[in-house]
Amino acid sequence: MHAPRTHPSRKQLPASRWRQRRLAQLPVGLSAAQERQLATLHDISTLLAGQHAIDALCRGFLRHVMAFSEAVGGSVRILDPQNDTVHIVVHEGISDAMVEEEHCMRNNDCLCGAAVAQGVIQIRDFRKVAAIERFRCQDEGFTAIAVFPILVREQAIGSFSLHFRQATVLGQQQHGWLETLGQSLGIAIENQRLIAREKEFAVARERSLLAEGLHDSIAQSLNFISLQVQMLDDSVRRGELGEAAEVLPLMRMGVEQSYQDVRELLVNFRTRWHGSDLQGKLGEVLDKFELQTGIAATLQMTGNGAPLAPEQQLQVLFIVQEALSNIRKHAQASAVEVRVENGRDFALQVRDDGDGFAAHLRDKKTEVQIGLRIMQERAERLGAQFAIDSTPGGGTTISLALPEARRQTA
Repeated sequence: MHAPRTHPSRKQLPASRWRQRRLAQLPVGLSAAQERQLATLHDISTLLAGQHAIDALCRGFLRHVMAFSEAVGGSVRILDPQNDTVHIVVHEGISDAMVEEEHCMRNNDCLCGAAVAQGVIQIRDFRKVAAIERFRCQDEGFTAIAVFPILVREQAIGSFSLHFRQATVLGQQQHGWLETLGQSLGIAIENQRLIAREKEFAVARERSLLAEGLHDSIAQSLNFISLQVQMLDDSVRRGELGEAAEVLPLMRMGVEQSYQDVRELLVNFRTRWHGSDLQGKLGEVLDKFELQTGIAATLQMTGNGAPLAPEQQLQVLFIVQEALSNIRKHAQASAVEVRVENGRDFALQVRDDGDGFAAHLRDKKTEVQIGLRIMQERAERLGAQFAIDSTPGGGTTISLALPEARRQTA
């Protein structure tokens, strides 16, 4: 009796042998082009089943579907539902000028926006379009475009476009495959967003546990010290230990300062990101800072870039909070201005009109230096460039520059 025949799994075969085996299983009589298309479909399915950052997922997907459809250009755009705009995440074969013009467009604008707003395929053969109707793609020399919505539970979250220079006709079967692939990409993006939220929740939970520990230990210890100060004050008022009277104001100041530091630390640890409203969150932080310190604080935001990923927005928020903490404790400032430029690149500046400090203080283990180091480390986590401009009497400017290549898609 023969032993049952086993078949090697996908993991046991090299990629080249796996592809050969898959092609061998294809129906007999397929043309070489059809075989290539089916093999590409298999590669796309494998890509979407893996875990990748959204940008890498979209880039791999776009390159595969361009090969599948023999397109020479393409893009993937993601919807920002809060601002009702769609943003180019990745692109291939289109000029920088076109990307600059269309990196952000209103939902329902042109064909790529219409595919998102209406949730239906948009196809144009520019040779058959009336002269009164002109598309930006025509200026790039393309003769046709096909735009497919990216769907999740029948809701469009973006679109992908395919651009052609030659007379190309996508068959009905290809249409069906590309439409299905758009749905698969939508599911893959949604899965990556869920994974990111799970990671964010885990980090927030750790911060919350640490904050509880701080509250149970340091905050209670400081409360005890405060009670001791009150008792000492009472003793001095009754004429006992008169020599301690000069120390009391300093003790009170130290205790109050410690309480402020602990409260700020607790707030930072417990901060949890909800949604993608960075402007609203920064506004809340500055309003609270102004209320607590009496220092005038303003926020200026410009640009129409896509929102940063939640974890990157959270790091930006922490950097601003640390900068404000330094200003409160050291700057003796009367005004603070926070500027955010959110275009294809992301830039942040926190300026104050306070005392400033000499450059040599950055090299010493002072409280100022510790705060700056914390911000520097957070900037490194973002992949951003961090800079400090400060002179004695001339205020301080903290700058953060996050290039497009290091941005993560929300």
